Order: sequence, then structure tokens, then C-alpha cells
Amino acid sequence: MGIPVLEMIERAGLLARILLVLLAVESVVSWAIVFQRIMSLRMASRQNRAFKKEYERYVGIVECENAETSFAGSPLASLSRAAAAESRRIVDDAAGLPGVKEWSFYLQSQFSIMAERLDSMISGHAAKLDRGVFFLAIISSSAPFLGLLGTVWGIMDSFYEIGQQGSASLPVVAPGIAEALIMTAIALLVAIPAVFFYNYLMHRVQRAEDEMDEFKDHLCGRVRREIFLLLYGGRGTGNQKQAQHG
Repeated sequence: MGIPVLEMIERAGLLARILLVLLAVESVVSWAIVFQRIMSLRMASRQNRAFKKEYERYVGIVECENAETSFAGSPLASLSRAAAAESRRIVDDAAGLPGVKEWSFYLQSQFSIMAERLDSMISGHAAKLDRGVFFLAIISSSAPFLGLLGTVWGIMDSFYEIGQQGSASLPVVAPGIAEALIMTAIALLVAIPAVFFYNYLMHRVQRAEDEMDEFKDHLCGRVRREIFLLLYGGRGTGNQKQAQHG
């Protein structure tokens, strides 16, 4: 024997129907956010994996400058393109400043600027990945209270009917109690998926952000190594040649 939920909803009062509409809107919004965020995170993860395979073939960091056009949905490709641009900028600036005496200080400050730019980009990508997820937190916390309001209202209506009828028989009490319970059940059906997927999506976003942080450290190390080789790589060979001629 099925529970006549639709009949209970049809017999619900004005406040209960308003609360049901609000809960229905929250449910639609939460599921729309869940599906949209899951698809976005999956696409970013798939693009990141494809880009990593391509990145391993690059001989120099400058080859990453065109990576973002081929991997538009990859945050890692965006970071690598920024790192390549920063590498080119540091080398060009160094070539235009022949009077610099403390090259170690100059390069360290330039590498810090590069790291700050990449950190800013990571924050921007993380904000895009978790866009709208905070609505799930709002829905998961507000839906139970809407259900509680409907529950309290239904119980109050039951007591009011008892006073009016002068009887606490089941036909008098049942409609209000049923309305109260259906509000509680619907509110929980809205809140439970919202809180579950909020934690799930935040975990996925945190993992993506950790991956970007790790890749940023790798990019910074690679830029430092390539710039040092470019600026100082030939000095040891030149000194050896001078010693041989001497």
C-alpha cells in the first residue's frame, strides 16, 4: 500500500505549499550546480592529463606558449603558458640591464614575481572550479529549517483542530501530523544530497588546487634551471678554454 504523498501535498495549507515551492526551487538549483560542476571538473581533469602527456615532449619551457590554445580547458596548460611568458620576460629584462651588479638578487626577485603571478592564476582557476558550490552549503543548511518550520506549523494546525473539534481522534489529528511529516521528509531529501555533494565537490576542487600548486613548483624550478643554463652555462666552458690557452 503506497503512501498518498500527492494527496497530502494537495491538502496542505498555504504556508506548507509556499515552503514546498521553496524546497523545490532549492532542489532544482542544487542539482543543476552539482551536474554543472561535476562536468566542469571532469573536463579540467581530462584536459590536464592530456596536457601532461604533451608537456613531457617539450624540450624547453618556451614551447608551452601555445599550449593553452590546444588545451583550452586545462588549468595546467594556462599555468605553463604564463610560466613561459615569465621566462621570456626575465631573459629579455636581463639582456636590457647590463649594469646589474647583484645578479643573484635580481634573478631571485624576478622568480618571486613569477611565483606570485602563478599563485594568482591558481586562485583564479580554483575560483572558477568551485563557482556556485557555496550555494550547496546554503541549501544544505536552510532546507532543514524550512522543513522544521513546516513541521511546527503542521503540529500547531493539529492542536488547533483538536481544540476546534474537542476531540483528539485520528481523523482530527492525522491531516496536520501528515503535513508536518511530509515537510520533514521533503526537506531532508533536499538537504542530504546538497551537503553530500558540497563536501564531494570541495574535495575535488582542493585536489585540483593541490595539483596546480605542485605543477607550479615544477614550472618555477624548470624556469630557474633553464635561465641559469642560458645565462651561466657557457661560462665554465669559456674559462676552461682560457686556462688551456694560458
